[in-house]
Amino acid sequence: MNTQRTTIVLLLSLLALSACDRQEMTTEGASPIRFAGPVQTKVTDAASHTDRFEVRDWLNNSTYHINNTLAYNGSTWDYGTTPPTPGYIWKNGHHLFFGWLKDDDAYSTSSFFGPDFSLSETSPTLSLPAKTMNNSVRQYDFLYSYAVLRSTAENDYSDVPLIFRHLFAQIAISFKMSDGAGDSEAIVLKQVYLNNTFKNSKSATIDFSTGGTPAVTYGNVSAVGYFSTPQDFSSGLGASYTKTSLPIDVLAQNPVASNDAKASYFVWPTPEADLKDVITIVYRLSSDPVGVDDRTTTMSFPEGTSWECGNKYSYTITYSSGVLKIVENVLPWEYRETAIPEVTAPSVTVMASWLGWDENSCSISGSDVSFITDGEGNPKPIRGMFKIYSPTECTYNIIMTDNAGKYTVTPASATIGSGETDTAPGATIEFEISTTKANLPASGDPAITSGMTFTVEVSGRTYSLDSELQRDGAYNIIIPPSS
Repeated sequence: MNTQRTTIVLLLSLLALSACDRQEMTTEGASPIRFAGPVQTKVTDAASHTDRFEVRDWLNNSTYHINNTLAYNGSTWDYGTTPPTPGYIWKNGHHLFFGWLKDDDAYSTSSFFGPDFSLSETSPTLSLPAKTMNNSVRQYDFLYSYAVLRSTAENDYSDVPLIFRHLFAQIAISFKMSDGAGDSEAIVLKQVYLNNTFKNSKSATIDFSTGGTPAVTYGNVSAVGYFSTPQDFSSGLGASYTKTSLPIDVLAQNPVASNDAKASYFVWPTPEADLKDVITIVYRLSSDPVGVDDRTTTMSFPEGTSWECGNKYSYTITYSSGVLKIVENVLPWEYRETAIPEVTAPSVTVMASWLGWDENSCSISGSDVSFITDGEGNPKPIRGMFKIYSPTECTYNIIMTDNAGKYTVTPASATIGSGETDTAPGATIEFEISTTKANLPASGDPAITSGMTFTVEVSGRTYSLDSELQRDGAYNIIIPPSS
């Protein structure tokens, strides 16, 4: 099946009837319903001759007048089941025509979605059960049509066009050293992958009832696992990944001969909010001493990115001199005479290290950090320290996630690298978490607990620091009962 299609105009000449002359009628008659003949533009194709379609005519909002399949027979598109004599004729009232892909001669919609894929008997609505999209799923380009609404009162008995659209988007992602990197620049590339916060499972309903563009409603989405199982590339590519090394196909999780050779995979349409902090890169500098921890970076897709059905997105992640960048290219489903111009947007690499808590300021047990009191029963401020290496110009924020009114963080927010008095990149950042004696629970009452989150803001976008500063587990800041 040709999966390189944008909007598809299905050219359905049924039973050789499209060659007949047509006469308008004002009452129900024996004239059969015909579908439009071939039409093609720069952005549309005739349906593949290997495709078969389900097609329906929802009559007077009550029953299916046409309930059949269509397939190409070598010269025309024919019904799969012989229609009643004299064919499916125009009936008085309202006709609503729509369809969807049945199979592509190699695979079927029922196999792809499973037995819960269904068409309602009481309304023109398709139900698509939850489907997890990952790199092991068979690639299937599910299509559904625009709905064509006709009323015999309008005296329009012209051929009915069925125009199909894609349910899914397509994406391809690669990783490579930037072409501008120095000849001697090298890293040890461990992993690069879509992490398991990526929401790759959805269900949907497609409602054709209003005519025109169907209303698609997506069910609850959930993170159901990795799009592809992360691989350790350092074992195969060695300890020196340079600009002459093979690019990595991030979704296929293997090296490829060239950046253009990365594979495209079908994905559900995805809003911008679900494309943040979903790319993880683990690496070391080749010059790092033995024993230095791997650098783990979480990235988002470029600002404003959302994946829309029928669009194909190509991404290249590049590394050079400690900077990671994502270049986005939005393409037509099939490369045509013109391509959508390349859109580029830098992402931000986040690199930080946790230096620890001042043990004289608190009681530490694993990830639990508790206030201790002075001789007068007043809670001492808890002191913590960390460093931010990248971004080199940003604002960091420390936020208490629970019982926020019981805690005071100083400084809760500060800028880095943008002025003479600001903290320099890589300098030690010290902060304090305070509470008051009045906030101490009474003896015997449960302790008060809050988590923390660390973020940085760059050019109006917020990036999480937690993967760097809380990589061994989220901290719990505890206000214990008074003794």
